[in-house]
Amino acid sequence: MLKALMLKELRETGWIALVGLAAQLAFVANCAGYAVVPFWTRMGVIGIPFLDGGFMTSFCFISAALAAALGMRQTAVESSRGTWLFLRHRPASLWQVLAAKLAVGTGLYLICGLIPILTYAAWAELPGRHASPFSWWMTMDAWKAWGLITIIYLGTFLAGIRPARWFGTRLLPLAAGGLLTLLLIYPMFWPLLGIAAFLLVASGLIGLIHFTARTHDFS
Repeated sequence: MLKALMLKELRETGWIALVGLAAQLAFVANCAGYAVVPFWTRMGVIGIPFLDGGFMTSFCFISAALAAALGMRQTAVESSRGTWLFLRHRPASLWQVLAAKLAVGTGLYLICGLIPILTYAAWAELPGRHASPFSWWMTMDAWKAWGLITIIYLGTFLAGIRPARWFGTRLLPLAAGGLLTLLLIYPMFWPLLGIAAFLLVASGLIGLIHFTARTHDFS
């Protein structure tokens, strides 16, 4: 049953991940000097990879949009179609349904962030590609953003299953997730404080997701 639920989620959200990955790679190409996205400055060949701001700006924006799109597709669309009630009456437990959704959504987001970071780093490491030194420590901020933006995904997921109105308090988890992500990405919170805060927030959001889904009447 868990496998079937995960395959369902992949069929329904895979296209979102592909769009997000295509956008990430297009901006990576721009940072490497190829004008794939005409309106975006080609930063990679004139600046320091990962430190000139070009890659991080596009990476964080696309990753946040992808995380929010995945979380909303897995929850709000299910509510509008009445699928939640159907899923609640399947042989799988509520926790299994939520675990399948969260595993697929988180996995797709992480893969779509992992590939552009590694691709850009591999390009930057090749000799003769740019007139500046490169070391893997320069990718640290990208890895931090990659992990922290999962909070936005979890916040959107929680917002999507809450029973409140959209123009009221329903979007508060998403707003809070975005604010926490911006705060925790600053170096002053890392490494130990940032990691502890991230784990605390992520576990709290997962707990709230389970509580909200368990107490919400989807009928």
